[in-house]
Amino acid sequence: MQDPSRPATGYPAPSYYHSNGGQAPPSATAYPYSAPPPYPQNQYYNPNSSRNYFTRSFVRSFFATLVCLFVIFGAIVFIVWLVLRPTLPDFRLESLSLTNLSANSQSVNGTWQVGFLVRNNNKKMSVTYQVIESSISYDALFLRVQLLPFKQETQTETPLNATFSAVNTPVEKKVVDAINGDKARGSIPFNVEVFASTVFRSGAWRLRARVLKVLCRRVPVRISSNSTSGTLSGGARECQVWT
Repeated sequence: MQDPSRPATGYPAPSYYHSNGGQAPPSATAYPYSAPPPYPQNQYYNPNSSRNYFTRSFVRSFFATLVCLFVIFGAIVFIVWLVLRPTLPDFRLESLSLTNLSANSQSVNGTWQVGFLVRNNNKKMSVTYQVIESSISYDALFLRVQLLPFKQETQTETPLNATFSAVNTPVEKKVVDAINGDKARGSIPFNVEVFASTVFRSGAWRLRARVLKVLCRRVPVRISSNSTSGTLSGGARECQVWT
């Protein structure tokens, strides 16, 4: 009779089965089941990455568009300037007369009449003088008048007149002495100026408004020491014009 404590021989060892009925392959470890397959790791998704890319792309496109528009606008302005060639008008002082001049104590009296000839040399652009004023000065004596606005067509000449009056206009004694001193020498110099807000036009094209400045420096008025009237000495003269 065989000893029950000894293992039985002649029978194969029992096999291990998976729950699905398949036989498990032999394992080098004591764990009776095979290791589960590794799971792939999910990549981290940043929702702001596409947004940042869109923002950078939009900014680059925006600035590129601005640069293109600026270049196109500059090219158009340059072409228009080449075609129209705007030039400043010419101002020539034609006449200057002085009547009823008196300078005594600390006041001055007198009437000045100034005549200009304004010429628009532009072949394709008219000039509109929207606001225009003129002044005459001698040292601290300064007189100013407002003139009527006008429009000047291409290649035309327009007379412009201004009248200044001083009635007991107070000045310092040194100004009175200077006027009487120049009068005794036979000539009194005056500075005549014009300031105008102008607009240049050519058909539908309108350039921006610009302030025109005109200066006729030290224009001499011939007058004798015992007279109260005088006229322009040396004939007409061109004035300096700039913006």
